[in-house]
Amino acid sequence: MASYERIIESLLFVVGEDGLDPRGLSTTLDISEAAAREQLLRLADRFEHEDRTLQIVESGGVFKLVTRKEMSPYIQAYAGSLAEDSLSRAAMETLVIIAYKQPVTRADIEVIRGVKTERVIHTLSAKGLIDEAGRAKGVGRAKLYKTTDHFLDHFGLNSIEELPPLEFEETFEADGDLFFRNDPLTTEERVN
Repeated sequence: MASYERIIESLLFVVGEDGLDPRGLSTTLDISEAAAREQLLRLADRFEHEDRTLQIVESGGVFKLVTRKEMSPYIQAYAGSLAEDSLSRAAMETLVIIAYKQPVTRADIEVIRGVKTERVIHTLSAKGLIDEAGRAKGVGRAKLYKTTDHFLDHFGLNSIEELPPLEFEETFEADGDLFFRNDPLTTEERVN
């Protein structure tokens, strides 16, 4: 029988960007989930210490075989247009709102950003960074959006809980209140 390391390396290659879940690996190898995770971590450490061009990373609760970042310029030069485009400021703003407020509707995003976001949402969806998360309750049943596993991979996160806290959120809300408070028109005048 092949060693666990050889089996795991083969499985990591075959599953590709879907990644290898320790629970699934435990079933395949007929070992405990903790033992499967330990085997994955041991192989990841070996890859790290042998200074290979590939590495094993954990992302979204699964382990993946990926190319090291320092190889990126060469891969981009070879692949050319296959490399991902950078995100525009509008796309980043929208993505941040979705990441922190998910699941969120397009209307909610537009209220926060103050501009239409249909095109930006389409771009983020096409890049695989966001996806539909169902429909909102209520009139119109608007689409809800959430981030994807590709989002986690793209930003090197294991889970959405690893996002840094939004320390400016209270200040932002207070500034928004100040904006409306300084508006010379009262609420009644705005309605009429």
